[in-house]
Amino acid sequence: MSDSLAMAILRDERDLLWLAISMNELNERELIFDVHMLARDAPEEAPVPFLGVFACREPLAGLRGLLEDLGGAVSGEVTALRHDPISDGLSIELKAQQGGAGFEVVVWLDLTRMSPAMKARASRGRHQSGLRFFCTRAGLEDFRSQLASFLASPRVFQ
Repeated sequence: MSDSLAMAILRDERDLLWLAISMNELNERELIFDVHMLARDAPEEAPVPFLGVFACREPLAGLRGLLEDLGGAVSGEVTALRHDPISDGLSIELKAQQGGAGFEVVVWLDLTRMSPAMKARASRGRHQSGLRFFCTRAGLEDFRSQLASFLASPRVFQ
């Protein structure tokens, strides 16, 4: 995984499941990033990756839209959202919990869009892998601000 300055992490409220997005490259059209799903048995243990997908692409307009939607969720204006990638990449569903203290988060990767080998295996339907967890409002804001820092970064990662 990339250095922490180029990573956005969304943790579940018990800090046992993580979604990590690491930035590889930002150009004038798109963000190229890796997606890592991690888990651990106890908060004092290091998280262990169990699924990673590399070189996903998201047009900057899509990323800006996601940041705006996440900001609306944090402020309470948006109670549910769904972000689907334009090409390959990460899908995100978010629903505010009753009382507004946190969110149910579902993130998944459509593995049939990842490689020719996975497409060949998908002849009988869609194959997806993902996470379902709960996060706090503060945790979602941290994730949103980390993603926003990708756009503010003057660096191009290689």
